[in-house]
Amino acid sequence: MSVDKKQNKITKLITQLDLQQHITEFESFFSRSHSLYIEGDQELHFRYIKALDALEFKAPPKVADFTEIKLHLKKHGVLNFEQIFEIVKIVRYFRYFKNRDLEGLIGEWMAKIIIPESFLEVEKYFTNDGKFEENLDETLFGLSQRIKEYKNEMSGALKRMMNSSKLVGYLVDTQVHYINNEECLLVRGGFNHVLKGAVIGRSSGGFFYVAPDAILKTKEKIRYIEQEREAIFYDYAKEFSQKLAELLPFINFIDKEFTRFDNYQARVLFAKSKNLQLTKSQKDAKIILSDFIHPALHNAKPINVDFSKNILMITGVNAGGKTMLLKSILASAFMAKYIIPMKLNENKSHIGNFKAIEAIIDDPQNVKNDISTFAGRMQQFAHIFSCKSALIGVDEIELGTDSDEAAALFKVILDDLIKRGHKVVVTTHHKRLAALMADRDDVELMAAVYDEEARRPTYEFMQGIIGKSYAFETASRYGIANNLVNEAKKVYGDNSEKLSQLIERGSQLERELKQKHKAVDEKLEALQKKERALK
Repeated sequence: MSVDKKQNKITKLITQLDLQQHITEFESFFSRSHSLYIEGDQELHFRYIKALDALEFKAPPKVADFTEIKLHLKKHGVLNFEQIFEIVKIVRYFRYFKNRDLEGLIGEWMAKIIIPESFLEVEKYFTNDGKFEENLDETLFGLSQRIKEYKNEMSGALKRMMNSSKLVGYLVDTQVHYINNEECLLVRGGFNHVLKGAVIGRSSGGFFYVAPDAILKTKEKIRYIEQEREAIFYDYAKEFSQKLAELLPFINFIDKEFTRFDNYQARVLFAKSKNLQLTKSQKDAKIILSDFIHPALHNAKPINVDFSKNILMITGVNAGGKTMLLKSILASAFMAKYIIPMKLNENKSHIGNFKAIEAIIDDPQNVKNDISTFAGRMQQFAHIFSCKSALIGVDEIELGTDSDEAAALFKVILDDLIKRGHKVVVTTHHKRLAALMADRDDVELMAAVYDEEARRPTYEFMQGIIGKSYAFETASRYGIANNLVNEAKKVYGDNSEKLSQLIERGSQLERELKQKHKAVDEKLEALQKKERALK
């Protein structure tokens, strides 16, 4: 897969999982743009991140990418002062860390960054905000002083003009205006009788910006001196570029090390700024979330879920948080994979590692390409069959086709996905599909809970049961007239309601019976071991 395609896929997944704002805020902590994934040994990266997390430190400055800078130096080109200062900023930041004499992993790392003495000959010419230290060059200092004198001379000349009795009647105000870096006065029409100069602009009120001829000679002197200064600056730029070209191996080294450091510090400072936890993927496929809160939610109830098995089927009340639970599970795996800080109990949580994370969430219907909802879903599933060791999330798996046929079809599809080593989390209103899947030992059921008394979802979940959709109650809650809801209940009928309850209860009893059988088998095996030990 090309880099662009991979990036587009990641961007789409971030959108599907409602992580855009979280990722944007996280990326704002980078000093310069990076991909989310840190190349290399993730275990080692995480050790450095945790070591940095134990320290208090100031954030690095924003810096430019070094690609063009290094290319110029490689070809013996001349860098401008802004480019040179980008290198200076990184060196100074590393020196700030080195001067702290840190111990442990970070201290050992900083000890390996040795700044050449010859770099100081370049660095000393730049102030903290990137200005050139003209005081270090006698000629430049003298030229700067002469420019100041000429500017004072111009200012005095303009003030004398503004105080002239002849000009007072034409002046709009008593300010010196700057148009295209030219000093000028704002005057009314007819000014040419008392003021010689060039019109260089018009105001919105129809007045004239005029650069007086009286200061033209002084301006020319300043321009000439500035040309002299620019020539000296260029000589310095050539000299600095030559020295930096000789230090290219060092620049390559600190560029690489800063990229690594930037990836670490962004994660640490982002986590500290929002009181988030730093968590990484483990080496298995188990997902256990404790007190997880999706970053897109505010004042949300924390999620607790044990997804140790191969399939998690989420059923239950409409608008009860099923989709957000699915997104939360996939989002946690995504953030752990990229070591992006999140809100959870890190001591009680465990997030596995997956080669791919696939989300089938949106309605794929496309009129332009003549794709129906169901046909689009089938295309998405066909793509997933080519993946390996993926975490797959499917929202409303029954979307777009007959429920009974879909139950049989999706049971077979889910069985096949498990055989291929995938881990699947599904939301569904198909009690039949949930019942068909419930006989598997590697299927975990979870239901969104409904408060019968308050007649609203609790946004909490219960493991081990198939939940009811509460379609009629939800319709009532969102404004459908009670007489219509009551009529629908009559059409649905008591028999359908009883059948629905039987499926829910039957599935629950079957799972309880299996668990009891398993417990009895384990006890029997333990007793047999004891008997064998006594013989």
